[in-house]
Amino acid sequence: AESVYSMNGDIAPLAELSDIAKRHGAMTYLDEVHAVGMYGPQGAGIAAREGIADDFTVIMGTLAKGFGTTGGYIAGPAEVIEAVRMFSRSFIFTTALPPALAAGATAAVRHLRSSEAEREQLWSNAQLMHRLLNERGIPFISDQTHIVSVLV
Repeated sequence: AESVYSMNGDIAPLAELSDIAKRHGAMTYLDEVHAVGMYGPQGAGIAAREGIADDFTVIMGTLAKGFGTTGGYIAGPAEVIEAVRMFSRSFIFTTALPPALAAGATAAVRHLRSSEAEREQLWSNAQLMHRLLNERGIPFISDQTHIVSVLV
């Protein structure tokens, strides 16, 4: 599941998806790319905001977007991560982040874990955009997140 859908800003029903997976003994894969750094306690994402991050087997995120650098991560059981390493052809032929980018990403993560100011400003900007679009009668898809998709 993609917690915040990149094209229209909807938030996935993560609790319901988690419940279905539990009932059927299924693994879960959560894409928090458009949520990390921007939502939840310490910027940990939508699942953390809803208190259900531990319900997901694998969580993927990015160091771009909310953290402003480049690269990404995948977190989960060691066996799953090792399988991804072994069978992801594109991963095998890439190199690690340069030290300067890794340091920048680490600094951004540390900062956003301790600061709410950026998340508050992001939400304030999104609400302003939603209000201005509504006032002008310009339709948009969702007001749940910072992603504002205007219908043209």
